[in-house]
Amino acid sequence: MMALFIAVAAVMVFAVPAAPPSDESVLLKLEDDWIRALETRDGRRLDEIVAKEFTFIEPDGTVKAREEYLADRSGDSAEIESFTSSELGVRVNGASALVTGVAHITERRNGNRYRYRLRWKELWLKQAGRWQVLAGQATPVNAEWDRSFIIGPDK
Repeated sequence: MMALFIAVAAVMVFAVPAAPPSDESVLLKLEDDWIRALETRDGRRLDEIVAKEFTFIEPDGTVKAREEYLADRSGDSAEIESFTSSELGVRVNGASALVTGVAHITERRNGNRYRYRLRWKELWLKQAGRWQVLAGQATPVNAEWDRSFIIGPDK
């Protein structure tokens, strides 16, 4: 009798469907997929992640529409050596979410090697059960950001 009870209990445990992943975990996975696609210049994966209406504000303030962004990120103008994110935050509000973090990037571009940090935020939308990024923005993290704006001492 005890063996039958254990067998039935085991079947019930394995028969219960797993809960679907939370929106937060799905978005963090998509952010990681995005980074890997940037590292490998995987245009196909980038195309899946970014929405048709996607725009991106570059660290220099220029705005790139989807096609320009995809061409730039899947081309060979830069070679990413390392790309990690920290300080990740996810705020889901219904079918939209704001994901934020700090990127730590080392890359080679135009014969030079660069290392920098960017604070970023991205707006994601969920349509037909699928999350895609609608807009992104990256700002350089620089403690002396205003040094070049100094015009003289206060008097």
